[in-house]
Amino acid sequence: MKIRPWNRQPPQRAPRPRARRGEWVISLLILACAGGVAADEPAKLGVPAVVTRINDGDSIEVDLAAGPGRVRFASIDTPEYDQPYGLQSSAALKAIMPVGSKIELDIFTQDAFRRMVATVWLEKDGERINVNETMLRQGHAWAYRRYMKDAKYCDMEAEARDKRLGLWAQPVSEWIYPPEWRYLKNGEIRTLPTPYKETREKCLEVLKLAGAATYTPPN
Repeated sequence: MKIRPWNRQPPQRAPRPRARRGEWVISLLILACAGGVAADEPAKLGVPAVVTRINDGDSIEVDLAAGPGRVRFASIDTPEYDQPYGLQSSAALKAIMPVGSKIELDIFTQDAFRRMVATVWLEKDGERINVNETMLRQGHAWAYRRYMKDAKYCDMEAEARDKRLGLWAQPVSEWIYPPEWRYLKNGEIRTLPTPYKETREKCLEVLKLAGAATYTPPN
């Protein structure tokens, strides 16, 4: 079985810019709340925020009581802006959650770019919406095989693919897993792997390699 190179070592990156004051406050908040919390459980639940910018399909900027911050959506990965379906993915997130939307964050950790890695919740028409899962179910995102902890994301991705929603309506030749696109742009690989038809089973196989504990297929 061919497995995508999810576990390649990340390329060397330029030094990160100095964080704004609000980001340092958020960093301390995350570290203070993370002690004794399992790696797959949020360190902080229900943090109120207001969306100030949509950067792309899986990252936003927000205002919190502690100050401004940046958020990376947990467990999903959307096409980069310059790869197939990148612009459509960003537009889909803007339609679901426009600038000015009031949201809540379940924060897991902080990534290498000082972004909060979180599940994003939106109240809309009396319904509490998991925006991460909505992007995945509507076909605007991939399950992020390297970092996700729950096999349900493979199921959501497969359901959208079976229905040919969003990016899955494209030809298989344009099914480019976003990390592979980033490897190419960063010079870690010279050419993209030949695209192939994704399946739920391949997603689960990579999840197993990533260290998921157990998984019971749905009935």
